[in-house]
Amino acid sequence: MKIHWIFILLSKNRSSKYQSSNSKTEDQLSLDGSIGDLFRLYGEKYIRVYRPNLHQIKFIRAVRLCKTPALGGHAIKCNGCGHSLYIYHSCGHSQCPCCQSIKRAQWQDRLSNRLLKVPYTHTVFTIPHQLNAIARRHPKEIYNLLLRSAWKTVKTLSADSTNVGAIPGMVSILHTFGSDLKYHLHCHCLITFGGLNNNQWVWPKRKKKIASFRDVCREFRTQFLLGLDKIIVSLEFDRDQYKSIRNEIESIRWNVRSSYPTMQTELIENYLARYINRTAISKNRLQLVKAQQEVAIIYNDYRNQKDNKPAPKEIKLLDPLVAINSIIQHLLPPYFQKCRYYGILSTATYSVVKDKIENHLLRNQQTIRTVFSILHQLLGIDPTVCEKCKSPLLDKSIIPADKLFVQSMLRLTAGRSPPITSGIIWGP
Repeated sequence: MKIHWIFILLSKNRSSKYQSSNSKTEDQLSLDGSIGDLFRLYGEKYIRVYRPNLHQIKFIRAVRLCKTPALGGHAIKCNGCGHSLYIYHSCGHSQCPCCQSIKRAQWQDRLSNRLLKVPYTHTVFTIPHQLNAIARRHPKEIYNLLLRSAWKTVKTLSADSTNVGAIPGMVSILHTFGSDLKYHLHCHCLITFGGLNNNQWVWPKRKKKIASFRDVCREFRTQFLLGLDKIIVSLEFDRDQYKSIRNEIESIRWNVRSSYPTMQTELIENYLARYINRTAISKNRLQLVKAQQEVAIIYNDYRNQKDNKPAPKEIKLLDPLVAINSIIQHLLPPYFQKCRYYGILSTATYSVVKDKIENHLLRNQQTIRTVFSILHQLLGIDPTVCEKCKSPLLDKSIIPADKLFVQSMLRLTAGRSPPITSGIIWGP
């Protein structure tokens, strides 16, 4: 049974938004049993039961309309063989898990151009799970503190002449989720192996790390707790509970995991870009089983991972409302910037030092990929020719937005009769 589910989840058609004119109506509506269907069928029920805030409701109602006739689209017909494709517009929500693949690819191109031609270490800073209660109530403050504390840790240790004695550069990405959608606060950081001091590049004193593992863990814990003590005064949280949490976490070693420095950063860049315009999960790892009213999620079982081998895949079955809530809990606060640049890679500093950096430390600037080149890479097809007969003679027409799609396809609250008038008769 488990092998069957893995096959279903891994063999899903990634180009479901490109539908043939010979398909049935449901196929043309992009009903693929994934995240979109989950939100369309159970989104309104989730709103009634869980009562999310307005920001979360907007996210639910954006995802359920993504790549559907409700937003309109384009119909492309081949003059050679008559084959037709229906391409519906995306919702464009900054955290939608169903769209914006092009934005993610272009962000990766810009990141690659910004990095220097030096080795980088991939470091993950994780805060203890005891802080989850504070983070859930005050996500913006704790998320900001996590990113700032990670940078202060790297900056402080790198400034020490026994480690580096220079200012490094760092790119950090906030993640609030694990592979199984549990609440797991951590940030991924790309850190330059070395830094600038008086416009000269300084290499670390150690061959494979910036500082010792114990020093990094200790400094990260110190920086985070110092910042938390300052902001907790203005947060609505029980003081006795906070003291209990603080006493518990200040005596344990915090988890900081760092890889060896490498010049080959393509895999790391691709991993960081995977969730830059997406929250928690991609549709390739989720399958809605309508008959059983369950949601199957494929995740990496890191607990049973063996050395030098990829983590084994496992299947997790959830109730549809629980699955939606597992996704919603990772929705970032409005206007929150999950990607940040620090040190010599920050915008202000880089504009000053880029002309002073030695040429052999600069990467060759590559052109940001166009939409067509990204589509060719993602879908494996040439978007300028027919996918059937390869004819370049294509006609494109606009599909107007279907205003009745919401009423016809979504499970909304049943209509109610007018209220009882207590015997009052209106009119003559």
